[in-house]
Amino acid sequence: MGLRETKKLRTRQEIADHAMRLFATRGFEHVTVAEVAAAADVSEKTVFNYFPTKEDLFYDEVPARAAALAAAIRGRAPGESILSALRQLQAAECPRLSSPAFATFARIIEESPALLAKELEIMARFGQVLTDTIQGELGVDERDARIAAGLLISVHRQLFRTARRNALEGRHGAAAVRRLRADLDRAYHLLEHGLGELEQSSRRRSAVHTP
Repeated sequence: MGLRETKKLRTRQEIADHAMRLFATRGFEHVTVAEVAAAADVSEKTVFNYFPTKEDLFYDEVPARAAALAAAIRGRAPGESILSALRQLQAAECPRLSSPAFATFARIIEESPALLAKELEIMARFGQVLTDTIQGELGVDERDARIAAGLLISVHRQLFRTARRNALEGRHGAAAVRRLRADLDRAYHLLEHGLGELEQSSRRRSAVHTP
């Protein structure tokens, strides 16, 4: 990565960090973009160059999370299922979602109607990423890919909401991680047969067309 790109990433992170500190202290609804810009020592225009909306300032990791979903599927080991790849990705997130620091993040969301609404938009974005990636990887009908993506996003959404509830109730640490991973295992167990059949069908079609 070049110097310019590195500087832009650093500036973006600094803006997001200042914004989070203000949100944590005063609540999302009571902080303006102008105040974030002043805290980060940049102009409002600069803030909007990196973050199209105030909600994007809070959910600053969404682009990276979306990219990680696609990368987990595309980069899975030979013979590894999509379910297994996503399950591992989300299981690795459980310690972060069960940390004391996550409680602050959870509190800010629950106190803000705007952030709760933005969450729905983000989940729809993740669903589209999964739809496109599943269709590209398996060569299945777009409708089937969308149905599979919707089921996978339901697991992702439930994991995030359960983690928030645990955090707000003061549950964190190793016990919370185990509980969250157990919920995740159960969800993927329920999904395995349906999506597994989709992948098996894709492999059968590939075998037929392989010389």
